Amino acid sequence: MNTTSSTRGGWAKAAAVSALSILGGAALVGAASRMSEPALAQSKSGPLAPELVGDSWLNTPGNRPISLASRRGQVSIVEFWTFGCSNCQANLPAYARWNKQFAASGVQVIGVHTPETSEERSPANVARRVKELGITYPVLIDGQSENWQRWGQRYWPTVYVLDKAGRVRFKWEGELNSGGAGGEKKVAGLVQNLLREPAPATQRADARDAQDAQVDEASIQLVSDDKAPKREARDKGVGHVVKSDAEWKKILTPAQYDVLRQQGTEPPFSGDFHPKKVAGVWRCAGCGLELFRASTMFDSGTGWPSFWQPIAGHVMGRKDADGDRDEILCARCGGHLGHVFNDGPKPTGLRYCMNSVAMKFQPDAKLPAAKK
Repeated sequence: MNTTSSTRGGWAKAAAVSALSILGGAALVGAASRMSEPALAQSKSGPLAPELVGDSWLNTPGNRPISLASRRGQVSIVEFWTFGCSNCQANLPAYARWNKQFAASGVQVIGVHTPETSEERSPANVARRVKELGITYPVLIDGQSENWQRWGQRYWPTVYVLDKAGRVRFKWEGELNSGGAGGEKKVAGLVQNLLREPAPATQRADARDAQDAQVDEASIQLVSDDKAPKREARDKGVGHVVKSDAEWKKILTPAQYDVLRQQGTEPPFSGDFHPKKVAGVWRCAGCGLELFRASTMFDSGTGWPSFWQPIAGHVMGRKDADGDRDEILCARCGGHLGHVFNDGPKPTGLRYCMNSVAMKFQPDAKLPAAKK
């Protein structure tokens, strides 16, 4: 199987693609290229799709953003493209047919336009080409390739099919119908099967973002003081804070919202990453839950606050969307905090690499007095 990649001098052949592994756990990464011949991967239980980020949308009411979290309980099709890619344009009629065929069933095609050339980077050019190409479904302008990176993308075009729980169940790279591949028919058949599946047992009533989506409890780990995370239910002792996306935006700063609710990452060396010289506790910036004692903080040299141990039962861990890392969440509100790695100091050997903007430090002297 050959792939094509764009270069300034024209089209050039690129290396063949082997097995697609995102549905098995590891995200696809590598040099971006435009793909003509198809490759696909399918799974009965894929990873939770990363939330779409960015406010520049076309073909939505008032050009307002669409969140994948708000689509829990419905099937979604997300396609990455760029208007200068002929392979991408070849797929557009299929997207339009799906959008019409499944509209009554609540299925939504969502285009993510990630540019390669300077011409494709202009929002005005994107808007003009979307209109000229007759695209009527929602399109997110991914001008800085943020969604491309979050999804581990490497090829135009790529199609993802998300089930009612927001998990990636199918992925297709390249032209859908190239050489009689029948990708359009395969995707349509899968969508019909997913529509027959029951919605997740417990739907989030508040349309929370991706990391708060309905997930299999067996995939959530409560990270305790010992090195081996324990598979068990959410710790009821810390309570459970549930807010709508609009409510989170009201109480969090834009930077806090990006990290806690959109699984963003602050730039290294930009926050409060130095170990504290006073006793105290780091609390979740979203709900105030105590997360780490200052005594467990160390200088990892990474530019992010690092800890070798959390407060028992106050953080949870689960596999990140890239399949390679263990994401760490607040056990009370589910806010994204960072990741944990096995290269920390004794006694645990763990490094909890956190985003400082997701937490607030409170010295012990300012802690409320215990009730007698």
